[in-house]
Parts: sequence; C-alpha cells; structure tokens
Amino acid sequence: MSRKSKFFAFFFIFLTLIVFLYLGLSVTSKAVVNQNDALPQKQIKMFSEVLNIVQSNYVDKVPTSKLIINSIKGMVSSLDPHSEFLTPQEYKSMQTTMKGHFGGIGIVIDKKDNFLTVVSPLPGTPAYKAGIKANDVILKINNISTFRMSLEKAVKLMRGKPGTYIKLTIARKGVGQPLIFKLKRAIIHIKNIDTKLFGDIGYIKIIQFRDHTASELNNALSKLEKKHIKGLILDLRNNPGGLLNEAAKVSNMFINKGVIVSVKGRNSDNDQIIYAKDKPIFKKPLVVLINSGTASAAEIVTGCLKDHNRAIVIGQRSFGKGNVQDVIPLKGGYTLILTVAKYYTPNGFSIQAEGIVPNIEIKKKNEDEFVLRESELLHHLTSKKAILQKPQEILIDNNTKEPKHLKNEFIIKQAIKVLNEEIQKCPQSAKACYGYLKS
Repeated sequence: MSRKSKFFAFFFIFLTLIVFLYLGLSVTSKAVVNQNDALPQKQIKMFSEVLNIVQSNYVDKVPTSKLIINSIKGMVSSLDPHSEFLTPQEYKSMQTTMKGHFGGIGIVIDKKDNFLTVVSPLPGTPAYKAGIKANDVILKINNISTFRMSLEKAVKLMRGKPGTYIKLTIARKGVGQPLIFKLKRAIIHIKNIDTKLFGDIGYIKIIQFRDHTASELNNALSKLEKKHIKGLILDLRNNPGGLLNEAAKVSNMFINKGVIVSVKGRNSDNDQIIYAKDKPIFKKPLVVLINSGTASAAEIVTGCLKDHNRAIVIGQRSFGKGNVQDVIPLKGGYTLILTVAKYYTPNGFSIQAEGIVPNIEIKKKNEDEFVLRESELLHHLTSKKAILQKPQEILIDNNTKEPKHLKNEFIIKQAIKVLNEEIQKCPQSAKACYGYLKS
C-alpha cells in the first residue's frame, strides 16, 4: 500500500472513530452498508480541511462534537424532506407530539422556499380558534425571523408552558399586509375522532392516525349505526397522517378483501403488502373528503377506498406524501429517521409528490392557487409510478365567506347530495349495498 493510500485509510478510520466516540452510534439490524462502494477519498479529505478551517478561523469557538452532529444533520436532511437526524432532546419532543398531550398552539408546519408554512391547524386548538389557516406563511415567531429556521427550532419556540403567550407574524395570499396573531398556549389534546349527524347521514372526522384511532372509529361507527344512518361522510381534510397500521385497520373497516397498500423500498427487507383480513363493519354508501392538507396515512386510506371503488372522493388533490420512514435508534439517545420505501395504492400507483385526485373536485371561486404540497418541499422525491389522474367532475364553490357551521359548507352539502343519490340506487340490505358499490 502506498503512503498516500495509507494516509487516506488511516484518516477515514480516524474520522469514523471521532464520530462514534462523540455520538456512540450503533448499526441497527436494518442498516445496510454497501461494501462495493469505493470510499470518496477526495471528499473525505475536503471534509477534514473544512472542519479544520472552521475550528481554527471561525469567529466563535464551536465544539467539534457540535460541528460533526450538524454535519450529519445536513447530510440526512439533504436526502428528502422527511429524513432527519435527531438529538435526544429532539426525539423526546417528537415522542411528546405523538402522545398528543403537550403545551403549544396546535399547528402542523413544514418548509417552503426557506419559510415555515402551515400545513394544517389542528381542530379545537388555539391556532385553529384564532383563524390561522392552511398555507399561511409564518414570517416571525416572537419577532424572530423564520427565514431558514429549522423545523426543530420553530417547534421549540412555539411550544411552552400553558397560559403563556406567543406572537406569530403571518403572510397570507391575497392579504396586503402581514397578520399578527397573539396566541395563548394551551395543553394540546389531539383528538383522533369527531362525529356529527346530518339527518340520516353520519359524519366522522379523523383528525390524525395515532394509537387507538381504529378502535375509536369502531366505537363511533357503532353509535352512529344505532341511529340508523344510511350513509357516511368520512372527513380526512387536513389530516396530516400518522401510523401505517392504524390506517390499514381503518381501511379494512370498509373493504372485505384485496390489497390495502403496498410498501416497496430499495432493500427487500422494507417491502410489504398489507391485505384486508377482517370483515368490514360498515357496508353502506361512503364519501371521503380530502384537501391539500390530507397527507401520508390519510392518503393511504383514501387511495385504498378509491381504488376499490368503495367510496366517492370529494374535495381537492391531496398533499402527496407517499414515502415511508424507518425510526432507527442509535446509542446515546440519538435517532435516525430515514426514508426507506414508498407507498403504492391497490392499483399500483404511487401518490408521491402527486397525491390523490378526487372523483369530484371542488374549486372555489377566485381560488387561491398558493397551496403547500409535497412537490413544493425542498429535495422532495418523485416516483415513476406517480400518475396524476383527472377528476370525473368539477364543481365550483361560489361562496366567498367562511361558513359558520359545518353543515353549511359547500363540500358537505355536495357530500350529502351524492350520498342520497347512492342511497336511492342502493338496495335495503347493507350486504347487497356493499356488493352493489363494489360492482
């Protein structure tokens, strides 16, 4: 081995040891290393040179451990919008969110053009009650500019002790000047299910797919069935997604056989086909409502029910997050969240960066075209099997004011109209009804 080769080999081992010593990283069973890839020696040397220059010349002294951690963060975040390298504190914050019980204002955010953008406000939260809307751009948090701010820092700034206040400066398309919102933080209890009744039409909104969502939906359906409903509106608007297994269970409540969703990745270990295995508990006419805030697990349910011709989908094209993340724990409390696969609908189409197109599209008069979707996110992935279909029908909502009651919404009125038409076509037997819908 030449002296030059020995130097690079020694340097790579040295650099690897530094990273492992600082972070205590471990390789999980799912981590795969391609031994055939040659080490990029020029880039490794460049990394060392830059690290040395920063350590020696940067205006403030920065711990080497912090520089390396941020280097790893940059590497992972450059892959796609959903891959992340989390510190122990950041992972703890994520777990708190998934438990659905924390102090904050209640919005789902992402980044577009280096600014924080609202994907959806969560119903019943301070942000929702104050009138913050999907696609609002957050310019400042407590007078701190959000330009190039990380999502982790933004979440940290917005969360806090219940009862304390936070000020958001927001830009909204069509509004000439920034809007100022002063919000009082509260304990955010994220509900999974909300139900209503419109005559003999049941209404269920799934707010997020978290633990026990399927069982809560089962209970909600049982209560509505006791009131002898003839059809159901399943509202998945502004549902940011959640757990795959819960989405699969929910889908199975409406179909009796076939594929719910396929998961395919680079490594076959991540491949999975989920089938319906239980008898459906609801067999009557069904409408699903979606919009640009319908994402991930909510899109899996929508795609499944649409492909099986089990539901009529009404609304706007969904968000388009059709990829799967694996949570890989590392020593020292660090966590790698890595995109490892993509979702495919029962008909084999990917929703990645395209979303689900409704059967009946609702367009608002003078509709604001500024909406945040997966395709707008930096480093978003694409898919060869993503096909942007066309709606079968387009309806125009001429209402310019927000309705005060859910039942007065244009989309709800259309859903009820469609369901009543399906009920008229449908035989009295629920079993025969389901068979009719399948045909």
